Order: sequence, then C-alpha cells, then structure tokens
Amino acid sequence: MRDFADVRRESLIRYLTRNISGEVRFDDTSRKLYATDASHYQIDPLGVVVPKTVDDLAATVQIAAELNVPITARGGGTSLTGQSIGPGIVIDCSKYLNAVGPVDVARRTVHVQPGVVLDHLNAALAPHGFQFGPDVATANRATLGGMIGNNSAGARSVVYGQTVDHVRALDVVLGDGTTTTFGPLNAVEYQRKLELRTREGEAYRTAAHVVADHASEIDARFPKIIRKVSGYNLVGLLGTRAPGYPQPSVVNGNGAAGHHSLVPLLVGSEGTLAVIAGAELALVPRPKYRGLLVPHFETLQAALDAVAACLEFAPSAVELMDQMLLDLARGQRALSRTMAAVHGRPAALLMVEFSGESQAAVADRVEKLTARLRGIPGLTAAVPALDPALRDPLWSLRGAAVPLLYGMPGDRKPVTFVEDCAVTPARMPEFAARFREIFHKNGTDGAFYGHASVGCLHIRPVLNLHDPGDVKTMRAITEDVTDLVLEFNGSLSGEHGDGLVRSEWNRKMFGPVVYEAFRQIKRAFDPDNVLNPGKIVDAPAMEDHFRMPPGTTVADPPTVFDYSDQGGFFRSTELCNGAGVCRKTQGGAMCPSYRATREERDTTRGRANALRVTLSAGVRPSPYPPYAGTTGHPSSRSPIAERWIYDVMDLCLSCKACKAECPSNVDVAKLKAEFLQAYYDKRPRPLGHLLVKNIHTLSPLGARWAGLANWAGRRRFLRGMVEALTGIDRRRSLPEIHRDHFRSWFADRPKPAPAVQGSRGKVVLLDDCFTTFQEPHIGRAVVGLLEAAGYEVELAGVCCGRAMISKGFLTDARQLARKAIPQLARAAAEGAPILGLEPSCILTLADEWPELVPGHEAKQVAGAAQLAEAWIAARAAAGEFPLATEPRPQQLLLHPHCHQRALVGPASSADALKLVPGADVTVLDAGCCGMAGAFGYEKAHYDLSVQIAGLQLVPALAAEPDAVVVAPGTSCRHQIRDLTGRVAKHPVEVLAECQKSE
Repeated sequence: MRDFADVRRESLIRYLTRNISGEVRFDDTSRKLYATDASHYQIDPLGVVVPKTVDDLAATVQIAAELNVPITARGGGTSLTGQSIGPGIVIDCSKYLNAVGPVDVARRTVHVQPGVVLDHLNAALAPHGFQFGPDVATANRATLGGMIGNNSAGARSVVYGQTVDHVRALDVVLGDGTTTTFGPLNAVEYQRKLELRTREGEAYRTAAHVVADHASEIDARFPKIIRKVSGYNLVGLLGTRAPGYPQPSVVNGNGAAGHHSLVPLLVGSEGTLAVIAGAELALVPRPKYRGLLVPHFETLQAALDAVAACLEFAPSAVELMDQMLLDLARGQRALSRTMAAVHGRPAALLMVEFSGESQAAVADRVEKLTARLRGIPGLTAAVPALDPALRDPLWSLRGAAVPLLYGMPGDRKPVTFVEDCAVTPARMPEFAARFREIFHKNGTDGAFYGHASVGCLHIRPVLNLHDPGDVKTMRAITEDVTDLVLEFNGSLSGEHGDGLVRSEWNRKMFGPVVYEAFRQIKRAFDPDNVLNPGKIVDAPAMEDHFRMPPGTTVADPPTVFDYSDQGGFFRSTELCNGAGVCRKTQGGAMCPSYRATREERDTTRGRANALRVTLSAGVRPSPYPPYAGTTGHPSSRSPIAERWIYDVMDLCLSCKACKAECPSNVDVAKLKAEFLQAYYDKRPRPLGHLLVKNIHTLSPLGARWAGLANWAGRRRFLRGMVEALTGIDRRRSLPEIHRDHFRSWFADRPKPAPAVQGSRGKVVLLDDCFTTFQEPHIGRAVVGLLEAAGYEVELAGVCCGRAMISKGFLTDARQLARKAIPQLARAAAEGAPILGLEPSCILTLADEWPELVPGHEAKQVAGAAQLAEAWIAARAAAGEFPLATEPRPQQLLLHPHCHQRALVGPASSADALKLVPGADVTVLDAGCCGMAGAFGYEKAHYDLSVQIAGLQLVPALAAEPDAVVVAPGTSCRHQIRDLTGRVAKHPVEVLAECQKSE
C-alpha cells in the first residue's frame, strides 16, 4: 500500500503545477534549504512554492487548505524564533512578490508587496523625502511581509514605535484561499462585515465578542509599554491610544481607534491568521541629519543607569552593547576600523543617536548630552560621531550583533529564547540586575545588548544546546525569567515574537482567560489550523524541533584543510546561524551569485546549511521520504560528496566575501574546495578542471609556442571544439600568452649598478603564472619601481596552488605548498617581505597555506606575504621608498579584487595610488566582477558571470567614462575589458607610468 504522505504530496504537486505560474519545488534540496531560519530550530517542509503573482499566493493557500496541508509564509527567513519554518508548504514571497507601488505624497502612503526588502523600500522613498518608520537591524534583507507578521520595530522605536503603528491596510489571503482587505471602516462598513456569512465575517464577529467579553482582563494582562509583541494584539482592538499605554513620538498609523480595524490584530500574528499579500503603509519624513554619541562605561550597570539621563534629550535611539559583543567585534577584520573608535575595553557602551533638520541642531544635542554625562558614575569616555564616515560604521556595529554572537568559538553560544524581554525603561537597570542573578543561579553568563531607550533588552544566556543538561537549564532559566517579567509587568517578547521558542509560555504570561481568547481568534480566522500551526497558541514545547537532538554528535568527514580553529568541519558549517546577511544585495560583495539569481541555494546560508544537513542526516532524519524526482546520491567515502550538494555549491565563485562580510565568518570558499576534493575522490574529473589544475606547467609550454597558441585562441572553429572538450565558453576571450615572458625578461635584463641594488634590502616577488605569462609588463613595472628605490628583487619561483584550490585539488595544492614553504620561510625569517601582484595568489600564501600545512613555517610565510602596492605604500609612508613621481591629474577608479577586499581590504591599494600627485582616487563599492578565475571562462557559468558584472560594476564604470580604471586582479581586468572595452591597469602600472624619466 502506498504511503499517504506520498499520495498527498503527488496531489499537491499536480494541483499546484496546473493552477499557478510560480515555482513548485518538492525536491529534497529545496525542502532542506527551507527547513531552517535564523533560529535554532529545524522543521522539514513538505515542499516549497515561490509564487509569481498574488493569484498564485491565493491558489496555493486554497489548494493546501483543501488537502489540509499547513502553510507557512516566508520572507527573508530571518526569524530568530522559528516563525518562518513549518511542516507543510513554505511560501517564499521574496523572489517575485517585491513590487513597490507609487508613492502617494499627499497622503504619505505607499503600497508594497510582501517580499519587498526594507532597505529597497527606503531607497525608493528617499527621493520623495520619506522613509518607513521601523528600521530593524536586518533592514538589508528583512521583508515587509515578515516585519508585518512579526510586528517589528528596530532601534528607533522610541520615536517611530512598531510596524503596527505604520500599517494602514492589509491585503490578505485567508485560510480558505479567499482574498480580502482589512483596514479602517466606518460604522456602516463595519456592520456589513459583521453580517457576512464567510470566513471574513466570522473573524469580525469573533474579534468583537472577544473584546466585549474580556476587555478588562485584556487591559489588565497586557503590559503598559511600547514594546510588546507576545500573543495576539488584542489590546490594539481596545484602541492603541487608550490611556495608560505609552506612545512613540511619531505615529502615522492605522487609525485603529474608533475605526473598527482588524489591522492591529493581524500585524504580529506571525502568519497564523492570514497570509499577507500586500500592505498600504504610512510613511514618515526622512531625517536630514543624524549624529551619535557613544558613551563608554566600566560596568554594564553603569551603562543602564545612564539611560535615563540620555532620554532627557529626546534621542531617536539609545542602543546598548556589552563587553562580550564588543570583544567578538574586535576579532572581525571587517569591523577593525570601526572598533578603532572604541576607547580601551569598556564593559559596555551606549549608542545615543539624535536626528534633526540641521547638523547644528544635532551637534548641539550631542554636546549637551556630553556635558550632562560628565561625572556620571562609571563613565570612561564619550565619543561623538557626527561625520557619516565614523557614524555609519559605528551604527552598523549594533546591527551585526546577532551573527557576531553566533560566531563565538565552541559549542556554548549566546542562545535565543529569553533574549527579547521588555520592561518600562525606568525599571530596566533593576530588571537587568535581577536577570544576571538568574544567570548566576543557573551557572552561566550571557550577552546584554538591545534597545535601551524602550526597555527592550536582548539578553542571551550562553548555553550548549547539544548538551541535554544545558537544555534543561534553558527551561529552568525560562521559568525564572517569565516569573521576573510578570513581576515587572513586562513582556516576554518586545520585538522578535513568539514562534517556536516562546509560544508555549503565552498561557502563563497572559492567564487562562486571555489565552483562550487567543484560541478563539485563531479558530475564527483559521478553523482548520493550516496557517503556520504551532505558533502563538497550541504550541509544542520549546525544546522540540531543535536542529540537532540534544546529546547527539556528528562525525567530521575526512578533510585536507585544518578546521581546528572552528572545532572541526561540522562546527564550521554550524557557524552559520541563519541570520541571512548573505541575502543583502547592496554594499560589499557577498554573495555574488545570490544577487543575480535571488535563490536561497545561492546564499552563504544555503551552502552552509546543505553541508550541515547532510552531515547531521544520520542523527536527524527527515519525516518525509525522498521525493521520486530527486537526483540520486551515489555512495562515497565522504558523506558530503552528494550530487545535490554539488548543485548548491556550483555557483559559488569562491570570492571569500563571506569570510569577511558574514559576521560569523562562514568561509564557503574553503568549504567548497573541501567539498570538491571529496566529490571527485571517486569520480572522473572534467578535462577543464585538469587544465586549470595544471596551469603552472601548461603556461611555460604555451609560452614556447605562443604564436600558435594565440592564433588558435582567435579561431572560431577551434574555439567551438575547445568548448566541447573543455567547457571553456567560446564567447570568452582568451588571454594572450607571451613568449618573452616575465621570468625570461627578469633573467636577461640589465642588472642595476651594485651600489644601488639591494641598498635597502631584499624583497621576494611571487612570480605568479598570470603575471609571468599573460601580463609580463606588470612584473616589469614593479621590478623597475623596486630596484629604482634601492631594493634587491628575488623571484620566488614557486606556484601558490590557487587554481588547484579553487577546483578542489587540495592534496595537490598541499604538496606544492609543502615544497615551497621552507624556501620562503627562510626568506621571511631573514626579514624579506614576500610581495605579490595577483591578489588571489599572494593571499593564498596568507590564507590557505597555514590551513593546508599547519605549522610555524607556514605562519612565517603568511605573515610576510602582502600585496606589492600595499608594501610600497607602507614603505613610502615610512620614508623608506623614494618615488620620483610626476604630477598626473587624473581620476582613478579602483575596483578591488574580492580576495583583497575580504582578507586585507582595499585601502592599501588606494594609498598606493594616492602617491601619484594630482590623482583623485575613488574606491568602487561595486561588488564582484563575476569573473572569479576559471568560473567566468566556463560555459556553464559564463552567462551568470556576465550578469553579476552587470549588476553594479559595469554601470559604475559607465557612469565615469573618462576615468582611468584600476584593478589589482587579473580576472577583474579581463572581465572589464571583455564587457566594457576598457583596459584596466594594475596599481603598480599607474605608479610606474608616473615615474620621472631620467
């Protein structure tokens, strides 16, 4: 007999594919990638639907309801409490349902679809002088549908309140698939709604009865604070302007009071009452100026005590960060410059923000607060930040808190479960002190940060959820904390919602009468319990559905790289907590393929999850059998060597942006290389891979026959054959091979006079394959600079193995490194710097070699390896690199290499270019060029490579047609030439061209 689950799944797939235009995904890969969000929970869905239209959304809900299949709507998947995962169909609204309607300037409103990202909305509103009030830390990937479902707020809620205060009307799909709009109604309209004999009418009638029957109990049980999102917002039906309920200073909201609106009930209902299809949002004026004051404190308690003084000056935000968080931030290369503004090692700091219509007004309030805080107990420093160059990085530091905490080494991490309590700000210092007593009682500590201006602290106990003992401690802490919150008349959740982690506690927090009212509301809207079941009411225990069952362990697969710093290979995948920073589409480079495809599988999160889920499959089996349409998983020595993981990893460009821009430092480039090594351990390699692997041996052969090789590379009929045999796309130009290559020139060149050569010491130059055989003029340029400045140049004469690593030939790369390291280590020990021209090659010595060949010598080499132009700029700044440069007024656009951006930053290349008198240097923030070495040559990836370049880089260059383009990376220069026709220069070329002729 066939399993009912299979029958139901097949029926769903058949009905959905016939009735919607969107994507229907019931394959194992999609189900695994949508089984988690930013919480510590995992529920494998039956399938995933990606609707293209609102009609698709409604049809999906209707079909699911008819077959009694649960529905969970999802945006960016950034829920910290498990709101966006479920056992039925997960509906991903983020890919297509992301339209922003026309801005109604007169009414200050805009209509949006649920998949619109907050930052994208605000970018669309900026030309009109507006913004959406709530501004969550996840603004670069959080969607409006998710914010509405969660009733999100953000750092400036003391001014703007919560999402509910800015939603005028909601277009929704009810649990039976019918669509309607909820919004303010007059008395006649309201009466008509009450008389409807439909699901909508039942919702109106039930809400009216609940409020009429239990108004006093609702008023008594809901805390009188701004930040409260637990349960259903029944108090919003009493009138959000009711006496005793504090309000933010700017409210442009939904007009619920006296207008019979159910919008306050739906906002924050976590998709359990209806699926959001669209929203009319109220807008607020965009502040013209912002400024920060960052007071430092010697104790956490001193910082909390100072909040009251800060609030006297009407700030737009007061954010708290404690020492645990600041220490983690110090370990992040991407945050190093920001942390330089923090004085010493404070136990806590506040970020006090002011907004105003003039810079002078903001500066005045910063100065007045500075004066007010002088002499306050525990204050150690107060740093003003009015310049956006300092203000914005400091502010973004607070937004990185969640993934920073999950990046803490080891199994014990600051865990989300009582992290969202809110109390009145006046009692916050006492509340925090009592909270710490609970920590100490239970033998742990925790991180304290959050929205001090409104009394909403994100307090995270440090626990190991793999340990059954710590899981028991988790429940014990929650029992104590819920008692404490009730004593302080606060809310168990002030922002992040109930989800799987807190819904269980709603009966205790609200009492039996209000809790039963919640259940009445749920039954009225969703009598069949198909809309995100198990959230808010009738929830499972908070310990259910963990990603890993407590007490289980996962064995690491055989690896070539060393993962001891991360606690092993599996732990390196667990660094990803699902925060979804990799879903951002502006700023930095992470993640190039996602920016082009908008597919979850192409995020850092998706790739880390794929590996984690596969390794943990033995201890956490899926409740569903594999779908018949899924590709097979051949047996292999390594458990990660599965075909579906290959598909997930395939579009990773190995750009390393995630290593720097993911605050948890998930290094997918490293994981991909390890995966490819395992995957091809028992599979034949494509010919194209073998060519890439052997570029260091094939290039000298090509140079011998350079004329023939270059002629063949330009013949279309031969390129077609090459494409068929090797997968190298015929549309991609091939680099020209030089017979008179760099090494031969270096050996035959006239040597500098003995009195000049080496007078300042020796440098070792990494003569990489690309410089040597394809762009020898760059090598000649840097040698000329170095020798003219009095340095002796010695060629390294070794291969870094970069190409091997990118294609997963790790054992071969390790063998190369083992041979090369002793020679280079001797030079490093003598004080010689090891300089490189190609960022991906020289940074391989610094990044991968110590993990391929752990040991002191590899670390010596890594410490000596640096970009040639970076070393020149540093020596010049120290007065040890004379440059006879002529003034050369010109605009220079610097496009950094992705590895450079991730590992050392672009500033050193910019500093080198600024050595040219008259140069106006602009560092482009235009993401990845899309070439990524062999990736952009391959037929399977060529189109995506071009698409990635077209997102930001090509438009940025087109906007500056007269500028000189500078790019340290050979792949970047190649892509720029192919797609724009412009010849980009290496930084040392620019320096060499500006040298005064003798």
